[in-house]
Amino acid sequence: MDFSQWGQPSQEWLAFAAANSVILGISEDHLSTLQQQENANKTRSTLAKHLVQTTGVGSLVATQDHVVPTRDGQSITVRSYRPVLLGPKPLPVYVYYHGGGFVFGTPDTELFNCSWMAHALSIIVVHVCYRHTPQVTGLTPWHDALDGFEWITAHTEALGIDANRIVVGGISAGGSLTATVVQHEMRRASETGTANRIRGQVLGIPNVVHPKAFPYHLFADRDKTSIEQCKGAAILNEKRLKQFSGLLGDEVDPYDRTWSAGLAEEEELRGMPKTAFLVSGWDPLRDEGLWYATKLKNAGVRTNVHIFPGLPHAFHGFLQLPSHKRWNETLLGCLRWAIADEDGWIVEAPPVMPSFTETAAAVTNSSEPVTAGATESDMAVSAGNSL
Repeated sequence: MDFSQWGQPSQEWLAFAAANSVILGISEDHLSTLQQQENANKTRSTLAKHLVQTTGVGSLVATQDHVVPTRDGQSITVRSYRPVLLGPKPLPVYVYYHGGGFVFGTPDTELFNCSWMAHALSIIVVHVCYRHTPQVTGLTPWHDALDGFEWITAHTEALGIDANRIVVGGISAGGSLTATVVQHEMRRASETGTANRIRGQVLGIPNVVHPKAFPYHLFADRDKTSIEQCKGAAILNEKRLKQFSGLLGDEVDPYDRTWSAGLAEEEELRGMPKTAFLVSGWDPLRDEGLWYATKLKNAGVRTNVHIFPGLPHAFHGFLQLPSHKRWNETLLGCLRWAIADEDGWIVEAPPVMPSFTETAAAVTNSSEPVTAGATESDMAVSAGNSL
């Protein structure tokens, strides 16, 4: 395999980088992990709350927090989002796991993202806020993801969910959790002789293989693999990748399938729900995402793969990039595809109100669901920690 043709920085990114060298040069590497976590979570939460207020989406989507017990006797927060004008009828659900290198993220950092998706698609979004390093280590984030999913499927009626239309997805670290949840559900269905409860999955710039378990031998040239080719990429580079995986600790085998879901054999993947991928070309995680997509296709799984050549990990966090809008449109399209019936037909319901993004554009000159309205320094911090 060789996906290196998508790994050179694009002209779009080079132009942006030249015009924003100060922003991209901001670093918090001198701070402790806890201080970086606090700063990033505060910035992202502030931006999300600002957008909810200025766009008016807060009046269109109702939120509710649920305390969910975990297998180790602790608890996590699961926040549900429901369009208020659609009444009590059961709606499709997107079970969402956020990105952040297993370090960053809170219920409030995802407030606008989830509200935006719920409103735009007329669905319920349920955000499972798993625990993070350095507060926890090992497989705790994956266990939290599984426990959160099981709680959601046990409470579909109370949440107003159409149990036949459950889609799971996540960004970066959240993509890792998603892949594990879906494979776990496949095994559960097989072992119990019951139906798979997941209709589809959406994997955005996913991390599905531990760096120490990467299958270099399957690629044409080690130097052309994304881990090597993109080791100096913007946003997520070799140093940051090692930092994130290192914070999870050394007690877990890198080849453990809970951590490295991408190592599953093709035969094990047969019958998996349809899967959409959004992959950045100039990203150390590029090859594991495209390798996993290739394995699923070979196993007969319906796939929908979108590649953004020459753009770095989490590029969509920069609203000045023309491709940030393409990412948003693509993500919504992937979710529609994942929710749709097997015949692929998508019934486009008319909006219940004019799109709030028009208001967002007037206020912030952007409909970006992460960083619109932010200062330049805020944008750098937000994008740099939305992994």
